[in-house]
Amino acid sequence: MQDEIDEIDAYFASKGEVTEAEAVKLDHMMMEKVSINPARRKLLRIVGIFGKTEEQLKKESELTDFFYKFHMDFLLKEGLLKFEEGMYRLTDSGIILHDSVC
Repeated sequence: MQDEIDEIDAYFASKGEVTEAEAVKLDHMMMEKVSINPARRKLLRIVGIFGKTEEQLKKESELTDFFYKFHMDFLLKEGLLKFEEGMYRLTDSGIILHDSVC
């Protein structure tokens, strides 16, 4: 029996590698998602160049647990923040965005 290829698999197989132009466009779209959201801008501003612990971030951001986790997951997934040695810190991309929107 031959394996069936569904439409979604065929679509992604035809996409191939992401071009540099597409990568830049995706990067700009992600930065827009961060910059238009006041809670995300606030979290980046609070982390700043020295970093903060989770307890400090929760207290200073005054976000509910749900929204804190939602926005932090986004910032971590998009590579703007990193967690190391018990502190959240800005990545290189996070520093660039922090300098331009905070």
